[in-house]
Amino acid sequence: MSNDSNRTRQKALLPRIAPAVVFVCLLLDISLRFVPPRVFAFRASEALTIFASGNAPYVRNSFYRTERSFGDLSNLSNLPHARHYRREEFTTDANGYRNRKVPTKPFEGILLLGDSFATAGTSDSQTLSEQFGNLSNCPVYNGGSSPEPMKLLNSLQMTHGLVIWEQSERRELFRPSLTEVLNHELSWKWRPIRRIVGDEGVQYLHGIMSYSPVTIVFGRVVKLLQNDEVFPNPYRNVVAEANLRNGQEMLFLQSELDNYQLDRPTDPAFYAARKNELEEKGIDLIVLLVPDKYVVYRDLLLPPPSGPDREPFLDLVEKRLVAEGVPVINLTPIFRERARALLDHDEYLYFLDDTHWNAKGIQEAAESIVASQAFSGHSCRAE
Repeated sequence: MSNDSNRTRQKALLPRIAPAVVFVCLLLDISLRFVPPRVFAFRASEALTIFASGNAPYVRNSFYRTERSFGDLSNLSNLPHARHYRREEFTTDANGYRNRKVPTKPFEGILLLGDSFATAGTSDSQTLSEQFGNLSNCPVYNGGSSPEPMKLLNSLQMTHGLVIWEQSERRELFRPSLTEVLNHELSWKWRPIRRIVGDEGVQYLHGIMSYSPVTIVFGRVVKLLQNDEVFPNPYRNVVAEANLRNGQEMLFLQSELDNYQLDRPTDPAFYAARKNELEEKGIDLIVLLVPDKYVVYRDLLLPPPSGPDREPFLDLVEKRLVAEGVPVINLTPIFRERARALLDHDEYLYFLDDTHWNAKGIQEAAESIVASQAFSGHSCRAE
């Protein structure tokens, strides 16, 4: 009878305990959403983007530092053994961009636009804007990852000068504005709220809704078990693991390998239109083409990759842009040559565990811009 009585009590308690557990988990999830993302992040792109305000890519007036940043590829593929830990220091200005100071207006210098390659660098001094600025003695403003590049240019009140627009190989030429992203991602229920709090308020609320530390922590615990020993690792196929000729393992985004064999469109219309738009303001444009990591290191892998070699995609893009009268600097041949030379000294242009270039690669890019014919003849006014 006692056993039956205990089972009856347990069954009676279950309907009370279950809602309490759900309520505690819900309360924990809601409360932790107000903990700064930097507490759970492993690099700046996670810590400073979720609650970025207005038309800026990062949280304004912020400084992020970690001693244990590591690459996006080792994270995406859930391969802890492939991580290469490094210090990262990341500063944003009052506009929400990666700069250590805001320039005076009107800005008389060089505006750097582009994607995450424009903002890459484990320290602020390593970024393309700072290295290029030091080499050229020009004031350079880093507008990388801007949701609305032309609006940024107008806010800086540029009436002359130069725009260097960095374009990595795998990125689409057109990036939608913040407003278009919000209109696409948020349902009609958010539109009345937008009228009250504006785009900035909606973006903050959207960040609260999408940011869940409980999910982040739980996901990391699950990934610890998905190590091909306890459970299979479902993320491994996102990247390709390969060895260089010197025996060093390097990770590549699998999509870069797939894209290498694909015929892709090379329509230069986007940059031709930007060139005309900028010329009306008295501003010059140079497009900086940054190759995929796999394109740079393909010929340095052992065993050699199967399949026929092809003309690099960005070489085709360069020809089309030149035909449209758009000044361009194509880093593909420069990087392939330098990668081969540096490999003999166990040095690299890209991080081993990340899709992005490292400080050496950024330095090579800055030196290539300064030495290029496209940049020659441009003078700078000191601020």
